[in-house]
Amino acid sequence: MSQNHADIIIIGGGIIGCAVAYNLAKRNVKPLLIDRASTVGTEASWAGAGILTSHASTHEPYPELCRASLALYPSLAEELRTETQIDIEFIQSGTLSVFFNAAEAAGLIGLADRRVKKGFSTEVLTAEQAWELEPTLSRSIVGAVLFPEDAQVRNPKMVTALAKGAAKLGAKFQLGNPVTGFLRENGRVTGVVVNGEALYADAFVIANGCWAGELTAQLDTPMEIGPAKGQIVLVEAMPLTFQHIVDGLGIYIVPRADGRILLGATVEFVGYDKSTTVDGTKQMIDAGVTIAPQLAHSTFVQTWAGLRPYTRKGPLLGYLPGYDNVILASGHFKNGILLAPITGQLIAELLTTGQPSMSLEPFQPVEV
Repeated sequence: MSQNHADIIIIGGGIIGCAVAYNLAKRNVKPLLIDRASTVGTEASWAGAGILTSHASTHEPYPELCRASLALYPSLAEELRTETQIDIEFIQSGTLSVFFNAAEAAGLIGLADRRVKKGFSTEVLTAEQAWELEPTLSRSIVGAVLFPEDAQVRNPKMVTALAKGAAKLGAKFQLGNPVTGFLRENGRVTGVVVNGEALYADAFVIANGCWAGELTAQLDTPMEIGPAKGQIVLVEAMPLTFQHIVDGLGIYIVPRADGRILLGATVEFVGYDKSTTVDGTKQMIDAGVTIAPQLAHSTFVQTWAGLRPYTRKGPLLGYLPGYDNVILASGHFKNGILLAPITGQLIAELLTTGQPSMSLEPFQPVEV
């Protein structure tokens, strides 16, 4: 890579951009990753809960993509630990989805039946069986469904590990200044402008989350990508009161390795507003205490919000319409952490061989 020219420029230093950089660097391609923040992973990639779940019972393209990415995690966690000495805290804890009434039971048990028929692992539990696994669950639950393959990861550590791994393999990072424009020649993108400086590359990846639409609009290709705010509450309970991820009443409870517990998350379409609210915090806490009354005695630590990249047809993975050297990788919504490994792999394959190992056709960006 010369001073102002890279093989590939990646715009966006979240988990998706870093996963693409890492996978390209493993293929001996030297990308340059650019982000407006001074460190990687400061937006949705930091704010998420790190849940790795895929409960769909079909073989449609999106569930298949989710399953393929989850399957990459065990080896990736070990690979990153070896290469970077960072433990991303991948824990295959499983998820307990609890239900309180017949209507909730019907939906979850129906899902479990469909999954079993398709060969996926799921187990319907009585309330007593659920209490054996998680004694602090409310005595008002009627039962639960166990998804044993579900897992979690400490997402801020994972972004850091991906970036460190990519850097060790030759990727470069330019942080602290945004891309403010594109350079084009004969209708083709040749470079970007960062802090008034022109940086050139052979190909470009737009992976800056819910801000990706702002960049595609500069390329006269509007994409329907926007922010979906999610508020999360962090509490501390010692000793740790959960062994599994627990979900129900529209929230999840995630026990972390450090003894803290996440309660989340709201879904709010309120623009680029990351403020936390009393109402959002109350929703999370009320539902959490209903599921596990003992949480009322836990120590409140903090609350925060992140902006997920939302699109109705997400994720959007592939070449931007009208361009043969600009790829979009955004719109992962709630599953950016889950889908990072497979997204990084497929985008790197698309750029280096033109033949990704899974078809990206169902996720092809389409202009609005």
